[in-house]
Amino acid sequence: MTSSQRNKLAAAVVFFLIAAVVVGGMTWGTVSSFKLAKKNVTEDHERKISLAVWEMSSYMGGILNSEGARDPTDYVAFHWRRPVGVVSDGHTELDTSRVAVVLESPLAILGPPHNWIDLYFQVGTKGAMSSPQIHEDSSPWPFENARAFWRPDRGRLQTWQWVKTELPGVNLHERVAALCQSDYVTSVADTLTEQTRAATTAQQDRAAAGGTLPPVRDVYEQRQQILRDSQVSYLPPATCVDADIAERNVRSVVGAEPGGLDERAPQLAEDVEISADPITPFWLGAGPDGGRKLAFVRECHANVAVFYQGFIGDWDRLKPELLAQIANLNLFPRVDLEPVPVGSEGDVEASKRQMVNLPVRLKVPGIPGGAASAAWRSIRRNLITMWAAAAAVLVVAGWGLRSLVALTERRMQFAYAVTHELRTPLTTFRLYSDMLSAGLVPEASRQEYLDTLNRESLRLSSQVEGVLEYARLQSRRVKLNLSETDGASLLRAISETLEKRCGENDVQARTENAIAEGQRLRTDVDVVNRIAGVLVSNASRHARGTPNASMLVRLGSEDGALQLDVIDSGPGINRADARAIFRPFRRGRGADKAAQGGIGLGLALARSWASLLGGRLELLARHHPQYGGAHFRLTIPAQVRS
Repeated sequence: MTSSQRNKLAAAVVFFLIAAVVVGGMTWGTVSSFKLAKKNVTEDHERKISLAVWEMSSYMGGILNSEGARDPTDYVAFHWRRPVGVVSDGHTELDTSRVAVVLESPLAILGPPHNWIDLYFQVGTKGAMSSPQIHEDSSPWPFENARAFWRPDRGRLQTWQWVKTELPGVNLHERVAALCQSDYVTSVADTLTEQTRAATTAQQDRAAAGGTLPPVRDVYEQRQQILRDSQVSYLPPATCVDADIAERNVRSVVGAEPGGLDERAPQLAEDVEISADPITPFWLGAGPDGGRKLAFVRECHANVAVFYQGFIGDWDRLKPELLAQIANLNLFPRVDLEPVPVGSEGDVEASKRQMVNLPVRLKVPGIPGGAASAAWRSIRRNLITMWAAAAAVLVVAGWGLRSLVALTERRMQFAYAVTHELRTPLTTFRLYSDMLSAGLVPEASRQEYLDTLNRESLRLSSQVEGVLEYARLQSRRVKLNLSETDGASLLRAISETLEKRCGENDVQARTENAIAEGQRLRTDVDVVNRIAGVLVSNASRHARGTPNASMLVRLGSEDGALQLDVIDSGPGINRADARAIFRPFRRGRGADKAAQGGIGLGLALARSWASLLGGRLELLARHHPQYGGAHFRLTIPAQVRS
């Protein structure tokens, strides 16, 4: 294996190692970035869901807090109350400790605060149902003119008849009691159940021990408890009503049947303590208007007696109001809400989309195209940029290694060419000078020896001058000497070199001048002559010895450019050598046989001189169709600028 091959192999190994490190690192970075982007997309989607659910739950929580804060007496049409302070009947001041007044329910006067609330109702201890907005003959209040207070509403009356059929009192008692005991806090004094406290403590212990986060279902129950506790803080405080007022209110508030109290009714000999628990929502069937209904019920206590109060809500009117809370957030292109029957809350994933104070679940579209597609869309620009940068690094590294190998080869070729070409004249110098010095050369041959030494010195000087000129051209230290001339004068200067070289190699030369007479040229005549000298010297050496050895030098112009063509009748140039011949210290494969001398700098120098003039030197044809040899063309501006 040659040194050049070893250098190329080493460069290839180094490049592949660099490529393996870069590609491996980029692959790892791409996979990691994709996983992180996918996780971020998923978490962002879940964050939007949580935000939307929390916004609607907070809005609904405010409504439930407001409704839960109502006094239990608001759910009856009329109730007795002892006034606070001193009152007057217009003539005398009355003792409030012995006076009671009848007040009408604000629900009957003002009506529901929200358009989706149909009506309010109350269910007593024995299942008797009443509504502060509906007056019936069974009302315990003995007012003959009571009907004058009511404004008949056919739709509300239909809903009330449907509620009494759909929501029987006894069933409601069992149903709400089961809900309150299973899912929600039923004691105002206890805001956290033992089960919630134990779950919270266990989660804190897991977090302190560095364990995993609590399950989503636990988080859902915590959110539920937070809003539940918020409603507890809004509940009206337990009120102790004295026996006199309780005697008048107990039938209407507790809802006992006329004619006698339930055995669980309070003992009227002592004060009655009335308290209320948080509101519990659950689904009913389709109402008389065809829309699905919700019941919002709270459990109340009058000493040991239990009764229920609440209101009926229309889902078709409530849903747009909830969705309006998240419309301005622009979280999803479209959303919807679906009912969730009690007991079918769903799995962990479903609990993320479920409201905590309403049995409904948010329906949102999935991530467009899936999490993987969305992740790719979010990072593809950065990844493409990174991969382009990595490819650029590999290209630069490859180009650098290639340039390094090429530089090493050029140095080796230069050293080999220079030492090889300098050795011949130096050997001749040493041999002939020794012979002349020792007096071994006959007087008749002395002049011949001196002529040989002169030729070799000129050859050595030409080679050294060529190397120095190439170095000056590479460092851009050559200055042009521009002058005005014409085509005929330029061709005459070139013809001197042409005749000399063709005469030495026995090649027939022919010239053509296609430049119009009087057309002025501005160029460096000496540099153009040097380029022509290189082309003519190469052409004459290669055409020598061929049948009808000939050469054509043609001068012309086209589109403001000066063109110099040199065509010979030599063997032409091999395809493999077509690009290599312009490289420094490189010679064609048949150069040793077809030509003598030279270190491979001629065409490299000629191309550099052409570039210095602002033009180019190119090989137009490896085998000219008429002459058979190579066809070179020099193209430079007719008016070279300094």
